[in-house]
Amino acid sequence: MDVSNLPYVDGRRGRIGLITPAPGSSTELEFNRYKPEGVAVLTTRVPLFGISEAGLREMTRYVDGAAKMLADSAKADLILFSCTAGSFLEGKGYDQTLIRRLESLTGVKATTTSTCVQEAIRTLGLHALTVVTPYSQEVNDLERRFLEETGVTVTAIGGALLERSQDTPKLTEEMMADFVRQYDGPESDGVFISCTGLHVDGLIQPLEEELGKPVLTSNQCGLWGALRALGLRDAVDRLGALFRA
Repeated sequence: MDVSNLPYVDGRRGRIGLITPAPGSSTELEFNRYKPEGVAVLTTRVPLFGISEAGLREMTRYVDGAAKMLADSAKADLILFSCTAGSFLEGKGYDQTLIRRLESLTGVKATTTSTCVQEAIRTLGLHALTVVTPYSQEVNDLERRFLEETGVTVTAIGGALLERSQDTPKLTEEMMADFVRQYDGPESDGVFISCTGLHVDGLIQPLEEELGKPVLTSNQCGLWGALRALGLRDAVDRLGALFRA
């Protein structure tokens, strides 16, 4: 039986290949919860050695191999490097350098979480953000630099100040919502909860209603950007102003 020309049962509209840091499961859990029918989510992991610049740099050594596997064996239609900090590490333009390298290596269209976040900010016309993260102070400083280099005012940035990547999946929605309330103020026109390792997409709609402003998260932006890169513009309930834009 020749099935070579048949579409994939689990991805006839598109197959998203995720490269996501260990140890959490948040990216594929949230992508699979909200993805439109006919879209497949395929995941591979890379080791993260700590929430620090050195740990992030070490992690990026594994990204090329993961991308090749997703392209060659999983037959992904799009590769998403699903790590916010890992894709803003070198500041403005670093995400585009990563994209060019991965596309050249695999022959498959690629994007990164930081790329999707930038596109989401532009789409919503946001200029000043409250940023909440699980990151160490060192990585928060790198994120502030990255966002401000791209023209965004960071009105406040803070959060759990973790050093160990294994601790990120321990942070609950309630903890992150409390950080948002602690740091947010009227001077921001949006909130960004940064890190693909967080389980926080359930916060988006309630916080938007409470605060009266758009709320972005890393996985929400990643899914939105990946779907649009595949040419898909399905409405997704409960994912806030971004998916209504």
